[in-house]
Amino acid sequence: MLNPHEIIIFAGIKSGTMDIAVKKIEIIEWLTKVQDKTVIKKVETLKNQSIKSSYESKLKPMSSKAYKAMLEKSEDDYKQGRAISQKALEKESGNW
Repeated sequence: MLNPHEIIIFAGIKSGTMDIAVKKIEIIEWLTKVQDKTVIKKVETLKNQSIKSSYESKLKPMSSKAYKAMLEKSEDDYKQGRAISQKALEKESGNW
């Protein structure tokens, strides 16, 4: 008999992960049937807020000293010709 404190693995997936996967599928199935534009807009807003929050949580403040050092390096790069104009960058990226 399994110890209730053990993590149960099902087909190589932890049960907690499996629960989330099942919930995602249920939400996707429900969402495919929604016809109300207001509900769709609310889901879209929630998605955008989640993306923004995730991005912002990864940002780290920069000290004044670090900012000044980055600025000085940028200015030196420009003076030494290690820069590219916006127009040249757009032209180069058109070949990607």
